[in-house]
Amino acid sequence: MGPCPPPVGDTHALPRGYAWGPAPPRGTCLGPCPPLARAQRPVCPARGRLALTPVFRPPGLYRCSQQHVWVNEAAGEALPICEPVCGKPKNPARQVQRIIGGMMAAENSFPWQGRLLSRHNHTAGATLISDQWLLTTGRNLYLGHSENSTLEEIAPTLRLFLGQETPAGAVERIVLHPAFPGAVDLALLKLKHKVPVGEAVMPICLAQQDYAKVGRVGFVSGWGWNTLLEHPKHLKYVLLPVAESGSCQEYYRAHPWQPLLNNHTFCVGMSQLRESTCVGDAGSAFAIHDPEDDTWYAAGILSFDRSCLAAKYGVYVRVLSVLDWIKETMAAP
Repeated sequence: MGPCPPPVGDTHALPRGYAWGPAPPRGTCLGPCPPLARAQRPVCPARGRLALTPVFRPPGLYRCSQQHVWVNEAAGEALPICEPVCGKPKNPARQVQRIIGGMMAAENSFPWQGRLLSRHNHTAGATLISDQWLLTTGRNLYLGHSENSTLEEIAPTLRLFLGQETPAGAVERIVLHPAFPGAVDLALLKLKHKVPVGEAVMPICLAQQDYAKVGRVGFVSGWGWNTLLEHPKHLKYVLLPVAESGSCQEYYRAHPWQPLLNNHTFCVGMSQLRESTCVGDAGSAFAIHDPEDDTWYAAGILSFDRSCLAAKYGVYVRVLSVLDWIKETMAAP
């Protein structure tokens, strides 16, 4: 076996929207190594070593062994997996702009926003969290179905759209949170095929810390009813503040509607212009921009979307509270 071609560099992070190419022949370390068929430039490491940045799973050092295969201490001969870039929209929304009557979202402002159509064309929200998985509410899935319907019966009736209303393909699997419907109104949808990630379609990152602090403002986009109680033709968004939980619980204690309120949820108030989310927005993310890493995170998933109908607070499932379940479900074969 000949040596690898002259090195371009010891590290490499794929450009936005790119992915690892097909697996290389197993018996060689000839370039490009590792495969970067869709990257802008191949990388062959100096002295038979490749240092991976944390965007790759598993991270760490790969060495070209005497058998001419790449080897990692943790992963062995398993090739690194490129995780899609998340939370980096091309045209991020601005706080100076102000879904019942919110502003129209600029193109590619919320590339993680999905539109879910269930049986009989009921509209709901969904949030892209990887190139093959979305979050939505469990209740969204039963729109147009009886409570006795099975997930296998529901899945073929779902239609998902991403980006500029691009079909996302068939839903392969539905996983309800184990505490649904009593405590956690959440579900994961696995697509049959991965979606191409780029400027128009990109997952949002999952919150790794508690961003849902009282008074913090988040962005919620969606296809829910507007002021005319119609679904809009264009994606809209609104800025909403996290509300104090005690006030929210006291409000709903005397309200005819009883959303799920517990340690897995948080409440969000109305905007300064008395705008809020509405029917059809459930499943959308409460998106927080973290200026420290210039990244957008899903702090919550809207569960109770009736706040436009004489209700004061919207209710969201706290992502941090269900993060372990999300990761375990996505990692399962």
